[in-house]
Amino acid sequence: MTEQKKAGNRRWAPWWLYLVVLLPANLAKQAALGDAPVALNVAATVALVGAGIVVITALYRAFASNSA
Repeated sequence: MTEQKKAGNRRWAPWWLYLVVLLPANLAKQAALGDAPVALNVAATVALVGAGIVVITALYRAFASNSA
């Protein structure tokens, strides 16, 4: 069970890593889009968060598997 628990912990990056990366990215997106229509803002936010989660998770898993 310990092996499974350790493997499960390496599946996702810590919550704070997502926050540290996605919060400034969202602030930059807001500054770049300014007064864009709501639909464009929502689409940009969904794309930013989705891509961010995929990239952060992929990098975390790559580095976690190299250090294990």
